[in-house]
Amino acid sequence: MGQFIPLAIMAAGTLAQQSETERVTRKQDEATAQGLLSQSRRQQDADRRVSDEVNNVAASTSSDERAQRLGEYVTQLQRGRKQAVAGLEAPFGGTTFQADTGAARAGADAAAQTTAGLMSRIDAPQLQRQGEAFGYGRLATDIDMAARDSRGQQFIDQMRLRAIRRRPEVDLVAGLATAAGGAMAGGGGGMMGAASAPQYGANYYGVWNPNTMGVA
Repeated sequence: MGQFIPLAIMAAGTLAQQSETERVTRKQDEATAQGLLSQSRRQQDADRRVSDEVNNVAASTSSDERAQRLGEYVTQLQRGRKQAVAGLEAPFGGTTFQADTGAARAGADAAAQTTAGLMSRIDAPQLQRQGEAFGYGRLATDIDMAARDSRGQQFIDQMRLRAIRRRPEVDLVAGLATAAGGAMAGGGGGMMGAASAPQYGANYYGVWNPNTMGVA
């Protein structure tokens, strides 16, 4: 029974050290997994952003730009139409003159519409490429910001991982317990050995023993 207490103290110290090691390992694994998950989510966001831009470019046509530029040309023509056809809207002249001026106005409007359509078709591809270039620029900015955020988060994750350390007070108590148990076990063993050793030189009854060459 006397040897059980030192062994129990040593076992408790060793168990405390193992438990602290497992705690630190578990915390480190959790922090590492959390960091990897965070980086994976950021990578997925970046991949999604690139995929969206690629899809936008793949579906890009010049129809929207052409319609927009045509509308701008038509608006500009409407603003200047009054001056362009001022001489063709005179309230004088006969029926033939009025018919001719009306035809001239219609021809001028048609020519203006045709010119506007042609100019919008010419401008549309350039506007399309400009829009795509702006999209590429926004994509590059977004990716750069995502990379900076990723590096910052990675630095924070590394700092958090380095902060996970063994608790010195636990190691101290466990070490003292292990050392104390070892000392007690060593000292108790010596005393028990001394108490149980045979008393050479005399037998139990105090008579001459030729084997021990002595008397009690």
